[in-house]
Amino acid sequence: MKGIIAALWEMTSEDIKPSMVFLLRSNIIDLKYQVKSLKDKGKKVYVDMDFVEGLGEGEFAINYVRSCGADGIITVKLKNYLQARKLGVPAILRFFALDSRAVERGINQILTNDVDTVEILPGLVAPKIASKLPRRNMTVIAAGLIETVEEAKELLKHVDAISTSSKTLWDSII
Repeated sequence: MKGIIAALWEMTSEDIKPSMVFLLRSNIIDLKYQVKSLKDKGKKVYVDMDFVEGLGEGEFAINYVRSCGADGIITVKLKNYLQARKLGVPAILRFFALDSRAVERGINQILTNDVDTVEILPGLVAPKIASKLPRRNMTVIAAGLIETVEEAKELLKHVDAISTSSKTLWDSII
């Protein structure tokens, strides 16, 4: 994962330039069709399984997302992340840097569980947190509150990718 990732809160008919898409919200009825639509456009699709209405947790939920054609999952729940990896499903652990205690706990969780892909929110603090992580064999994604091309370009010096819903950033940096 490199560069800009399109983060979709809802499906759009607009052109999506980035080759990777994070589908952030769906439901168990529409998920298969939404993933297929994005895959038909040549996109790699990760689904935030925590925001799929009607979907539970664990092995069956992860297998359901995979059966819908998704390339991987995004989750804030370590249990789902670890289960996905056990099942061979690529996974991204979402990490909210709310305060220093949350950062400390999050970094410990990442290190203790050998997390290989993490999404840090808000994105503007990602460089600070990324500097505390062993970057070898780890992918770090910044997301949230990244508003300008200048911010994005600076962030990409410190992280592997940026997940954003900003169409301006989709078009400006690839």
